[in-house]
Amino acid sequence: MQRGNISVFFQWFLSPLFLCFSIFFSDGEGVLIDNGTFSWTKEGPPCLKRINVGVPQGSLVAVVGHVGSGKSSLLSAMLGETEKRSGSVSIKGSVAYVPQQAWIQNATVQDNVMFGREKQKTWYQRVLEACALLPDLEILPAGDCTEIGEKGLNLSGGQKQRVSLARAVYRKADVYLLDDPLSAVDAHVGQHIFDKVIGPKGVLRDKTRVLVTHGMSFLPQADLILVLVDGEITESGSYQELLSRHGAFADFIHTFASNDRKESVTETAAQRGARRASSRLSVTDFMPFSRDLSQEQLIGGDTNSTNLQGMEPMSEIDEEQVPEDLGKLMEVDKARTGRVSLEEELIFDCTSYG
Repeated sequence: MQRGNISVFFQWFLSPLFLCFSIFFSDGEGVLIDNGTFSWTKEGPPCLKRINVGVPQGSLVAVVGHVGSGKSSLLSAMLGETEKRSGSVSIKGSVAYVPQQAWIQNATVQDNVMFGREKQKTWYQRVLEACALLPDLEILPAGDCTEIGEKGLNLSGGQKQRVSLARAVYRKADVYLLDDPLSAVDAHVGQHIFDKVIGPKGVLRDKTRVLVTHGMSFLPQADLILVLVDGEITESGSYQELLSRHGAFADFIHTFASNDRKESVTETAAQRGARRASSRLSVTDFMPFSRDLSQEQLIGGDTNSTNLQGMEPMSEIDEEQVPEDLGKLMEVDKARTGRVSLEEELIFDCTSYG
């Protein structure tokens, strides 16, 4: 099949923020952009210029650059969400897109992850562990049956991002476009997710992955790094190749390395504070605040195990013992009809006029 004759099958789900579609062509690249120039509107200025990208199937490509350089725009161009002024875009296989702003539906954690797919118990548990969600489920009222979303339990930004990532991973797509999915989690959880999900030994190791990131520690493990400056790819290559050129990538590393050192010092101080606080907390002190605890706090802090001995993980509780309404926070608004008595009406009128 020639590149110009591409058959496309689109599958749109409940939200445009999670997109899965399939494009079939014969080239060996998982993603291919040939001399592409893109803009957000037909009449607007280009947001990406002279883009040439070839992502081999099964490889990990990191996209880096300063704020406003066009990293998210590049993923949008791959998804076809921008106006193509010139060139061509080709993607092979089904695509899962994880946006930087996580989207959560009003449903249980399990429904958010499976998103209409049939439950495969072993794969489901593997995804939860890889996305660092198991410790969170242990403190939720009904584990993964707890309802979340606008009308349910409030999650932290990091928890929402991990649920969003788990949803994409669970689908077993061929190509993953990841827009800085680790930005909302701390360094420890971010490293866990990279190792278990995105990296060379993660569950997506055989998938084509395009990762927008500011995490410097992940870059040496990328097969290819793209450096964006003002909407153009100025450099591309492996980590060592780019460092040896002393160009825009070296400047980028220097800028963000100093920021990472500052964050590391702050994080270490926070961990010490968490350990001191945990030594004073009992189980009864801990539980009222469980809805505000995030995975980052659980993994980042060294919680005193003696204070948590009475906590039984939800995964070990027989499902039949869990009340049916436990964890369901959504309630249907009720309205009653009837008459207001004359006495009540007179009291209201007197109150209104002082």
